[in-house]
Amino acid sequence: MRKAVLTGALAALALVQASLYWNVHLSNAAGNGALKPQDRVELLERAASFDPWNDATRFDLGLALLEIGSESLDRPEVRDAALQGAAANFMMALRLNPGSAAVHFQLAQTLRQMGYLGLPAGIPYFDEYKKAAALTGHNSQIFFEVGRVLLSRWESLAPDEKAFALDILEKTLAGRDDGKLASLLEVWYLHGHDYSIMDRILPGDPGAYRGYARFLGEKSLSLDIRLRALAKAEFLDFGRALSELDRARRDFGYFQGEDLTARLSSCLKLLKGIRFYQSLSGQALIDPGDYARAVKTAYLLLAQNRIDTTRSLEDPEGYAETYVALETEPLAVGEFEQFIRERGLFEEEGDDSRRSRDLKLLAFRLEMDFKQNRYKDITRAAGLIQDSTIVVSEKGRPYYVRVLQLMGDSFLKLDYMYEAERYYRRALDAEPGNVATLGRIEKCYDRLNDDRQAAEVKKILAALLTPQELDLGRRLVPKGHAYPVALTCEGGSEVFHVELEAGPENRPPLVSAVFNDRVVWEGYAPEGGLSFRAEPRTGGNLLVLSAINEPVTLLRVSRALPPPD
Repeated sequence: MRKAVLTGALAALALVQASLYWNVHLSNAAGNGALKPQDRVELLERAASFDPWNDATRFDLGLALLEIGSESLDRPEVRDAALQGAAANFMMALRLNPGSAAVHFQLAQTLRQMGYLGLPAGIPYFDEYKKAAALTGHNSQIFFEVGRVLLSRWESLAPDEKAFALDILEKTLAGRDDGKLASLLEVWYLHGHDYSIMDRILPGDPGAYRGYARFLGEKSLSLDIRLRALAKAEFLDFGRALSELDRARRDFGYFQGEDLTARLSSCLKLLKGIRFYQSLSGQALIDPGDYARAVKTAYLLLAQNRIDTTRSLEDPEGYAETYVALETEPLAVGEFEQFIRERGLFEEEGDDSRRSRDLKLLAFRLEMDFKQNRYKDITRAAGLIQDSTIVVSEKGRPYYVRVLQLMGDSFLKLDYMYEAERYYRRALDAEPGNVATLGRIEKCYDRLNDDRQAAEVKKILAALLTPQELDLGRRLVPKGHAYPVALTCEGGSEVFHVELEAGPENRPPLVSAVFNDRVVWEGYAPEGGLSFRAEPRTGGNLLVLSAINEPVTLLRVSRALPPPD
């Protein structure tokens, strides 16, 4: 008797093992992507007959039936039977494994289709989406798909369902995934593009706001909201830059070297990327004074870090030069000068030979003197650059010209007009065509009331400036691209007009104009082009024109003085 029972048990075990084997074997065979859905259904139904308690088989069978139902919309009998069979298999899979987020999601998808077609579902599809979202992590694909599906049905959602959908979308984008943001924006655009939704779900990340703004521009949507998004992105970047700057201040003196340079360089990169879109959006998010102080402080710390780590004034990146050029407070320049002196990096006052040979160092020192109003000291140093004592290489020419300009500027400050003119003339001989030097000479003649020579200089200057009308040769700027226009100006306020033609869509093109790294115009350009007012520097300037929503053809740039106030 016992032997018979044992034999029966072994036979039953063998049968179970065989059933499991065939279930796995047939399920794997159904996983062949080349099979048609109906062929997969047949294999999976056979697999389920061998092991009715395998939830994975039921899930795969439900997916195959759902695919048949979705592909048979024009055959109601096949469609309805397939969808009902899919729902039944998904529910059976959930009875076997209630914690499967994937099954809850696919059941919700099936029930939603059945609801569209008027088929009795029995279970609210929204409940299944909620369960799917609750059973998976915020960064999972299923969690994201739940949010995307609900967003596509936004208008039909009840208030509590909208609140649930917003929570999912907000958590999804908190992961700062550009791909997910782009996908959600497409769904949002196709289903009403309610701007209040994006106000709620966008994370506090500058990249997300720039991605949103880029999408708005490409789709020719609200300009006002695009500008506000770009201003918000810059505000967030400014906050990050200030945080990096505060850390660098705290660390200075303790953790100097490359790490500090990297942090400050990151800070400067953020600051330099700010185009001040707030000026176009009507907001006041970044105080210009705070911005200017942050830039100066970053360069100052970079210069001090370089000096302390190298014990030298060798400065390939020009940190110290840039800081002194930006600084407007004489006391602050004096403190920086004292910092350098304490490290023994300036020669004694009597060591003129070295200073006259090192034009870069001389220009740097004179720049600091000029910023501290030491005009007489600068004029007394004029003997350092006599032609007989100095040989100017091509590399040193810009510094030589700057030294001569500073000496001329100092004589001008002291009302020694003829001496100022002499040094400006020497600077012009060293670099003919320097617009800044010519402007200085013109100022000298104006103060001397020498109208004849002032007119001659103005004529020379006019020939060097960008013409009042600059032909751009019908330059085609593709959508999403920019075209830089170099402009040589005398300085002072000017009105610029950019004449352009729209692309083949024949609609107002969305164009942005950035002048010397500051946005001066952005909008849907009216017929004929766009106009803006700017304050160009004396000498070289850069205007960057970008086509945002469609290609544009640039015809010409015109310049004119602004009308009198």
